[in-house]
Amino acid sequence: MFSVILMMAGNASRMHMKENKVYLPLGNQKVFEYALKLFLSYTFEIICVIRKEDRIHLKNYEGKVKIVYGGSTRQESVYNGLKEATKEYVLIHDAARPFLTKKLLEGCIQALKEDKACLVVRQCKDSIYQKSPFKSISRDTLALAQTPQGGRTKEFLEVHRRALEDGLILTDDISLLLHYKSTAVELIEGEDTNFKITTQLDYITAKEWIKHA
Repeated sequence: MFSVILMMAGNASRMHMKENKVYLPLGNQKVFEYALKLFLSYTFEIICVIRKEDRIHLKNYEGKVKIVYGGSTRQESVYNGLKEATKEYVLIHDAARPFLTKKLLEGCIQALKEDKACLVVRQCKDSIYQKSPFKSISRDTLALAQTPQGGRTKEFLEVHRRALEDGLILTDDISLLLHYKSTAVELIEGEDTNFKITTQLDYITAKEWIKHA
């Protein structure tokens, strides 16, 4: 019933490192293995989207997951993964968010079972300003997007295909869905620990968190 696309094809440009951040050590395993092992505890079809040169990191999971090579952008990489998904519903998750919990995942699954798209969000804590024209924006009306994001596989395939044809690049998958469709989206309250490892500070934070988890 469910496919999962685990996004692993990025680079560590913002961390100023040569190695992809999802393959860095974190506790007694690698960053990507935390989310992957959670997904493997279910009967999901799991599609790992990677760079070709990183395939060696998945040697212990050959036969348990589908391996797909990414494109030149995240959006193209997701589309490559979607083309291999065979289940009715799909969840798309960043492997650089290692601390996804079963509770949060179950909330996403329930939304899909109700035939809704799902978007994991967190409340904004800081004051928000629009730079041009310069003005303040009420943070009560805003939310910070996390992953997983999910919905009907065929709808995500359609909007990604249309975006490719239109040359449209947006920042995440639900934004594409909202651009082309009027699909109902369930907002799932996220967790502070479900942060994405993007910078060196994020990685340091993750290593400290795992010591106390």
